Amino acid sequence: MTTSQAVLLPLPQATDRRLAGTKAATLAALVAHGLPVPEGVVLPVGVFAQALAAAREPPAARLALPDEVLTALVEAVRPWGDVALAVRSSSVDEDLPGSSYAGQYCTVLGVRGRDALRAAVLRCWTSASDDRVVAYSGGVGEGPAMAVLVQPMVPAAAAGVAFTADPVTGRRDIVVIDAVPGLADRMVSGEVTPERWTVRDGRAHREPGADAALDAGSALAVAELACVVARLRGAPQDVEWALAEGEVVLLQARPVTALPAAPVPLPVEVPAGYWVRESSHAPLPWTRLSHAVYQSRVAAIRTAVGELGLLVDGVDLRDIGGLEYLRIVPLGGKEPVRIPGWAVPLAFRLVPVLRRRVRKCVAAIRADVPMRHVHRWTAQWRPDFEARVATLQDIDLGGLDDDALDRHVRSALSLFADGLLIHFRLHLALAMVLREFALACQELLGWDDRAWLRLVAGTSVRSTEPARALAELAAYVTARPRLRRLVDEPAADVLAADAGFAARFTAYLRRYCCRTLSYDLSEPAIDERPDLVLALLRQQLAAGYDPGARDRELAGRRAAATAEAHALLAGHDAAAQARFETALARALTAYPIREDNEFCTVSAPGALVRRAVLEAGRRLTRRGRLPDPAAAFHLRPPELLAALRLGDDLHALVARRAGERTWALANPGPASHGTPPPPPPPMTSLPAEARFANEAFLWLLDRILAPLPAQDTDSQVVRGIAASPGSYTGVVCMLRDETELGRLRAGEVLVCPMTSPVWSVVFPSVGALVTDAGGTLSHPAIIAREYGVPAVVATGDATTRLRDGQVVTVDGTTGQVRVQP
Repeated sequence: MTTSQAVLLPLPQATDRRLAGTKAATLAALVAHGLPVPEGVVLPVGVFAQALAAAREPPAARLALPDEVLTALVEAVRPWGDVALAVRSSSVDEDLPGSSYAGQYCTVLGVRGRDALRAAVLRCWTSASDDRVVAYSGGVGEGPAMAVLVQPMVPAAAAGVAFTADPVTGRRDIVVIDAVPGLADRMVSGEVTPERWTVRDGRAHREPGADAALDAGSALAVAELACVVARLRGAPQDVEWALAEGEVVLLQARPVTALPAAPVPLPVEVPAGYWVRESSHAPLPWTRLSHAVYQSRVAAIRTAVGELGLLVDGVDLRDIGGLEYLRIVPLGGKEPVRIPGWAVPLAFRLVPVLRRRVRKCVAAIRADVPMRHVHRWTAQWRPDFEARVATLQDIDLGGLDDDALDRHVRSALSLFADGLLIHFRLHLALAMVLREFALACQELLGWDDRAWLRLVAGTSVRSTEPARALAELAAYVTARPRLRRLVDEPAADVLAADAGFAARFTAYLRRYCCRTLSYDLSEPAIDERPDLVLALLRQQLAAGYDPGARDRELAGRRAAATAEAHALLAGHDAAAQARFETALARALTAYPIREDNEFCTVSAPGALVRRAVLEAGRRLTRRGRLPDPAAAFHLRPPELLAALRLGDDLHALVARRAGERTWALANPGPASHGTPPPPPPPMTSLPAEARFANEAFLWLLDRILAPLPAQDTDSQVVRGIAASPGSYTGVVCMLRDETELGRLRAGEVLVCPMTSPVWSVVFPSVGALVTDAGGTLSHPAIIAREYGVPAVVATGDATTRLRDGQVVTVDGTTGQVRVQP
């Protein structure tokens, strides 16, 4: 190993994947076909293997690049002149049809000088054992086998990626191009939103929004190169490219591993009744496993409404054309016969099912069952769920045999179902307690929702706990200047630089990040995304978030609102004042639980189910039963567990179900099916307790799933519901779903369809919030109030009327969003 000929491979000779890694070998093959690839040199996997072996023997403690190898590398790049280098990992496992490892390994740009080149190679090597790579592989692959590709940097006027099939719909007759001015690293990291072009039948179409990077001619040239690559590789490709001096240059090509399956049409069979889209939790078609586990909502809601004696049987949830629809189920399961108003009191007294329900409702309210649930959450349910979550979290799934894994999967599913039951029992309890307080404020003070919510905002301590803990981690970084400078590096480098930080970061992931980002369990949990958590830490550092200052500000607002309420109460008698104080105390106890329960009852159990399903998927993949571990989410739980025992080949089944989901994504159904039922009969003839409870149930639904307000004729104004007071002017950051959270920058205005409670961790960095859906008691509204962030919800179409980079003023007091000139 004393000469470059003995150590290094010129890129055109690096055609063997086992020696050069897949990335370099693919480019070498494309060079042979005359495609425009920058010259390069490859440090083969054998050098990494020798360095790894040396690091495992005393006295070595870490990977080292031998000086003679580094010298050979320096000599090999010298003919390129004084240019910056791109140093890129090229693993044997990456860029394969079944596993892309996209974004998992390391690329270092702008490398100059011998020492920087050594450091860059070592960063590529160490990325092979990064936690996220281990989690991604799940033990499936050829083990540590890492080459390193070194190339001169391309002076890019624009750069990006091109997909030779639509990554959303799976159509193979379209090229989708994402482009940014300059280098593409800012797009890959999520810092900027790319310009998007679609090319079909020789025509290029630009979507409005982002800054221009290409013209139509350049887009056609990119598409032509990408299609040549796809023809040569025999499959749809994800192509990285750059535009330099008017020419398109090829930087990387890999199969589109996440390409949706070919669409498989689904029958659209509409059951009897009136069905509305359930888009708050299922905006996209469920994967089959997620749909199955969330079906326990039906039984949970039926139990919750039954124990309070409400005059409904709960809800029914059905897939119609692959999308989830919801129906409120009347007592007895059928729509009631219309009767005249004078007969309603008779029906409540004479119809047995109505009479029993009314009697039960009266008894439940008199026994204060709702507040008993609230206290039971703190004293019993929460500690029990925390213990069960911790127990399942500590189990080494890889060490279980199939029978033990079967039992573990069932335990996780049981935890999830139990969590949904408690979740909905608490929801209905909170409806009663908060409605009682809202009525007291309305009748005694003349206050609407916006006014009384000032008295409870800032009390949901557990929902803000992850952000406060992240602030402590940020303080640790701030106190260490060297670590502060390193925090923009990849997670593996930051963790290796400071053992104290690594221990705290790992503890944070365990305590707060065992939770799903999306309701669909096929999406990664937060603890699978250390890169995202590090990005959130950077946001907090940039924003200078001070949770103590925020807590003091919100406490001051509550004190001011309380003083205002007491001044208004001064003219009332002692009974009225006692009613207010009692209702306020109950609301302060209950209100925080709306968000606080979600971690233990929904998102942590969901993450544990996901973890168990992936382990089963890995085993079935190793046995040749599934194409990849993630395909397990296209199976129902009984099918998954049976496959572990029986060993059936499941490729055809998961391919069909993946295709059905692709079809449903491309064919969204209407907002509703069927004829809306008539309004419910008047409740004035009910006993006071039953009337209050049923009206409170409808009141809560209205404040979680609020009707959309009429929009202004002014195209520069978007109207919604005022959800959190204050005004803020800032730049729009449009996030379509949880996968894009890393794009948010400190101080930006977050615009999105909806948020789940898990999004709370980004709110310290948010300047303001705008959502398409929600009401004053929806997740985004509550979280915004907990952070003192101005918010407007239920705009209906903010995500289509606003765009990235616009400057807007969000007025959370009036419910207006105004585009600034």
